[in-house]
Amino acid sequence: MSMGCIYCGQSVINQSPMTIPGKGVAHLRCFQTDQALKRTFQTLDISKLNDAELADLKEIVIAEENARNKDNYDIELF
Repeated sequence: MSMGCIYCGQSVINQSPMTIPGKGVAHLRCFQTDQALKRTFQTLDISKLNDAELADLKEIVIAEENARNKDNYDIELF
């Protein structure tokens, strides 16, 4: 069994390795770097969206933010 990081290939022995389910072991910093560079959110790989899909996602996120902040924009008229 190999104890090399799935991202950099270097040994993870005595370096507090973490297990990536279905993939293998990795250094924490390598895993965090990979996640940041892939631009993923949960299971959604944002970098794979085309321009139209990205625009749709942006509109959905803005609509959700507006719905959650609705109470902050209530105006009372006297």
